[in-house]
Amino acid sequence: MADLVVTPAQVLAGTDADFYDGVAGVTVTAGQTIYQDTMDNLLKLSDADASVAKANTKGLALHGASAGQPLRIQTGGTITLGAGAAPVVGKVYKLSLTAGGISPIEDMDVGGQYDTNIGVGAANNTVKLNIYASGQVSPAFVTV
Repeated sequence: MADLVVTPAQVLAGTDADFYDGVAGVTVTAGQTIYQDTMDNLLKLSDADASVAKANTKGLALHGASAGQPLRIQTGGTITLGAGAAPVVGKVYKLSLTAGGISPIEDMDVGGQYDTNIGVGAANNTVKLNIYASGQVSPAFVTV
């Protein structure tokens, strides 16, 4: 499988959304996964195979920003990711091996990356966020 193809112009926070406001430490596109760097407190792209710190996802970007600009991320609730992403209802989504990406759980079958839950697919091209960074490296497993 492949990462969700988020449509940045269609990223929208749901009415049940929780937010966090900070400053971007890199260029960010709407819909990308974000962690907060503990060294400088800047918001940067999460990555499942880079380090436990970078896999500690805080939320998803709600708009684009360049380094040094304000950035609002959604930390909970329902988020629309657009028709390009087309999340499957009931499917679990995880942090991707690609910085800022979101992948279906099947992509974790190779193991060796930090296990970070992003959420579950819901109706109308949305994901119900349930972000949980386990801090653990996932084992390989077989999907059917």
